[in-house]
Amino acid sequence: MKSKLFLVFLFSINLYAQNLSQILEALQNSKKTLAIKQQTYSDIAQSEQFITQDAPELGVSLTQADESSDSGLEYSLGISQSLSHPFSSSSKKEAIDSYTKALNQESKHQLHILSLDIVSKYHSACISKEITQGAELLFKEQNSRFNQLELAYDLGEISKKDLLFNKLDLAKLQQKLIYNKRTYLSELSAINELIDNLDVNRLSCDDLVQITRDIKLNTIDEHAEIKGITYKQNSAKSFYDVYDSSLKSMAYELSYEKELEATRYTFGISIPLSTLSSQTQKQKAEYLHKSSALSAQKESLKSMLEKTSNSLKSKVQTLYDEYSLLNEEILPMSLELKNLSKTALNEGEGSIMEYLDATRSYTENMLEMLQSKKNYYYELFELYKKADIDLGENL
Repeated sequence: MKSKLFLVFLFSINLYAQNLSQILEALQNSKKTLAIKQQTYSDIAQSEQFITQDAPELGVSLTQADESSDSGLEYSLGISQSLSHPFSSSSKKEAIDSYTKALNQESKHQLHILSLDIVSKYHSACISKEITQGAELLFKEQNSRFNQLELAYDLGEISKKDLLFNKLDLAKLQQKLIYNKRTYLSELSAINELIDNLDVNRLSCDDLVQITRDIKLNTIDEHAEIKGITYKQNSAKSFYDVYDSSLKSMAYELSYEKELEATRYTFGISIPLSTLSSQTQKQKAEYLHKSSALSAQKESLKSMLEKTSNSLKSKVQTLYDEYSLLNEEILPMSLELKNLSKTALNEGEGSIMEYLDATRSYTENMLEMLQSKKNYYYELFELYKKADIDLGENL
């Protein structure tokens, strides 16, 4: 009956625990995500104003004429419009399209980094939870055996030094347990700070990214930041073509006038003499220099991203090797030694001190293995962020 109640209790805990997919889905609908997207839409709308033209202006006038020979109503009707870069519409559209792609790319990358921050904190909190649960079980086991150690001391089988040493070790394990509980709560709070539309109280932790040594990096030209700069370069080139056109602007006017004795039709056109001003040359120079600056920035960023990504990849692989050694060799041997010491103690062939030494060694190795696992995940997602890697099928 007790086992059934325990299973029901575990099921109820997992039922209300949030997994990573639920948390990421909540992030997509959060106010933080909405703010990023709406700011992007605002920036795009602002940039698109460049390809719009001022609306035509309609002018109407009425005049009451009163002359010696005649009198009556005179009126005029006119329409006029000023056109900016009238023969560069294709270049203007290309410039804005490329700039829009750059803004969308920046927004997408920003949301990607935000998602990876959540994923990183989720994994870190889950490992802290695992450390806490493991340390709690080991503390209970060591604490129950400490009573035997006190009895051995009372019987004169061990010295007070041995008793105090193991008591101190037990207190240090309890300190680690309290520290990791606090760390888990702090990391859980950090997740809630990033998610404004979901209260995350428990984590399921059954959907962690698979630990692997082989991590494939994308080509550098596919990196979101590099693609964003490329779009900006294309935009700057198109803007240069706009200002390189021979005609900066043009205005026209059509009017109809009805006077008492005459009717007039008027068509007028005005073209600025841009060659007499240095403004156009300065605008061309602006985008020429901007294009050069973006090119230099792109090459510098490529070099930095490649070096940092390769360095992080090597670091992750080293952490994988460390974790594998602890998890697959050191910890199993340590556990076997602990079990053998326990069996020997129960059969009267070993001492309580040998068993506690083996338990202490296993505890240290287990906590070290989990800390290595935690370090692996932290550096892994730092690599994901720096190299612009998607979670993909690893999730």
